[in-house]
Amino acid sequence: AYWDFRGLGAPMRMMCIYAGADCEDVKYEALKKPRGSGWVAPVWEKKDKPKYKKSNALLQLPYVINHSSGEVVAQSNAVYLYLGRILRLNGSTSQEQLANEQVLFHLHGMWMELRDLVYPFGGNKDEESFLEALGNHFTTWLPGHYEKLEDWLRQRDTPFFAGQQPRTADFHVWELMDQQEAMAHAYEYDSPVATYDKLQAFYSKFRQLSRLQPYFEGQDSRLPINNKMAFFK
Repeated sequence: AYWDFRGLGAPMRMMCIYAGADCEDVKYEALKKPRGSGWVAPVWEKKDKPKYKKSNALLQLPYVINHSSGEVVAQSNAVYLYLGRILRLNGSTSQEQLANEQVLFHLHGMWMELRDLVYPFGGNKDEESFLEALGNHFTTWLPGHYEKLEDWLRQRDTPFFAGQQPRTADFHVWELMDQQEAMAHAYEYDSPVATYDKLQAFYSKFRQLSRLQPYFEGQDSRLPINNKMAFFK
């Protein structure tokens, strides 16, 4: 379960489709308050969060419920790794599992910095400051991360980040890259991945995976990238 946009929910939606999992994708909507400023999510805040918090005190979005075992799992990386175990996407060897975990946790830092860029509760309080910050984002911040990811692929000499087959971290990498490409295009910046050969190859190969075409051809891939209050949606 997650909000009704891509964000952190897209990787787990892709994982489930790739693995052919039988699951229900619950999406919550944020609504502008009728009076004053701010946002509310009645179904999440008043109904589901109080109910599931009885089983998991750390509950937040995204979360996953295993209806066979009764387990309620929250926190994004924990959700990804839990789904990876259930769907056998965390790696078939200890080396793959270690690589998968390292990349996944590096990505969380990338996502947090991106979140702070595009939402008004981060470092940018208005549209003007967001637009001013974009230049530094695309010329300094993002290349720093892409250089590390490019070198990682070069060191391992594999098409995916943990080996020869897509693993949990790959879904998160691809989603973050696609969000960056969309934002660069929207604000007339050059493609962020254009100068990184290994990342370009990964980005293209992942997009062409046959088992993911139902996702890319469906409505979930066309959801807004961020929530309604973000500068870039």
